[in-house]
Amino acid sequence: MSAAESPSPSRWREPAGLLDLHWGAYRQRLVIGLGMLVAGTGFILMTSAYTLPFLLVGSLLQPAGWAVLPSTIGRRVAVAVPVLGFTWLMLGGAGFAWCFTVPLAAWLLIRLRPLLSYIVLLLPIASSIVLARTIHDYSQGWVSIAVSTVVIVAAAWLARWVAEAVDSRQSVRTLRR
Repeated sequence: MSAAESPSPSRWREPAGLLDLHWGAYRQRLVIGLGMLVAGTGFILMTSAYTLPFLLVGSLLQPAGWAVLPSTIGRRVAVAVPVLGFTWLMLGGAGFAWCFTVPLAAWLLIRLRPLLSYIVLLLPIASSIVLARTIHDYSQGWVSIAVSTVVIVAAAWLARWVAEAVDSRQSVRTLRR
């Protein structure tokens, strides 16, 4: 085998991408599952007394998104209901911005991140403290949602960087051979 054909030993790969999937392809399941999660959460957070069908649609899409994501079945099943419940709590406004921590923790669990990467859960907690002290009017809830979304997306990318730095392939039991 030539040097061009051998895989680079220093190249990091997503641990979930190394799983033997029983159905579908990794990339398609990741994109579709993430799209369902984002759409489902968006529908739930757009719910008001006048738009209750959004709550129903979001409450169906979000658990389906967790089911589609490529990961072990136990992890996918474990996160669906708790995340849905905490997403419903987010409807309470800026005082419940800390609830964004739960979907982030579920994402880290599903993506097979090492324990050290869970330190990023402090970011949405810190931002929720700031948001709760600065946003007092329910009509400004969109600010809380926008800021919290940016924070958890940044935290998820930071957790990925931490996983690369500590080489999470060595720390995930389900992938050891």
